[in-house]
Amino acid sequence: MKEFNDKVAVITGAASGIGRAIAEKLAQEGMKVVLSDIEKESLSQTEEELIQLGFDVMSILVDVSKIDDVKTLAKKTIDNYGAVHILVNNAGVGFAGKSSTTIWESPLSDWQWIL
Repeated sequence: MKEFNDKVAVITGAASGIGRAIAEKLAQEGMKVVLSDIEKESLSQTEEELIQLGFDVMSILVDVSKIDDVKTLAKKTIDNYGAVHILVNNAGVGFAGKSSTTIWESPLSDWQWIL
């Protein structure tokens, strides 16, 4: 895609970190951005801050592990913007912050949660 202006991007895991950075960059390029995340407060804060910068964004609380949430994300995006041109499937979890020093020391329950 050579032209981003007025196109629509949906980003999961958009409330912080890499997802937020991608959202801001795509908004700077002129895209309408749908922010989705499981973290309600961070998501609302990110939406407010990007709106204050003049960007066309909306946020939707989504747990990507729940199909009904994903369907709601799709429906609200299409209802509001009519299309999706870019999907950034950024949502995920990892081992960061765990007390183990190596991933192979993590309990099976952590691996099951991640997968």
